[in-house]
Amino acid sequence: MKKSLLLFTIIAVTLGACSKEGIIRRKEDKLIGAWEFEKVTYKKDGALFRDNITSDYANDVIEFFPDYSAIYDDYSLRSVFDGEWSLIVDEDDVFDGSNSDLEFFVDAVFYDFLHREDFYVFGSIDRLNRNKLNLEGSDRFGRYNFKLRRL
Repeated sequence: MKKSLLLFTIIAVTLGACSKEGIIRRKEDKLIGAWEFEKVTYKKDGALFRDNITSDYANDVIEFFPDYSAIYDDYSLRSVFDGEWSLIVDEDDVFDGSNSDLEFFVDAVFYDFLHREDFYVFGSIDRLNRNKLNLEGSDRFGRYNFKLRRL
């Protein structure tokens, strides 16, 4: 009986870890924590080169919490903005049953109660591990690349 229960537990954990929900949960777990901007570049549409705008984000920190709340600590303004975040998964039609075509996006909104303007951080996650987070985002005029490191 003990062997059957152990085998059933191993199978359940293995199947749960490979599911789409398991992959999303692991990504969320890696995202939770404080991240500091290490390098930020911006490339205007049609431009040949990227502009290094890291100084605009110097010492700024984004912290993601397990309850899907977040804070943005803007060092230059000496203000902290409350917000919330979510992880969005885009799944292409996959015919072979693999999870290789899952694309992850982080969507965070922060509230500025002083100026009554909200601001957003939305981008596709290019790389996420315990120490590095790379995001790509865009606006009407160009494309941002954010490289963050865990504090």
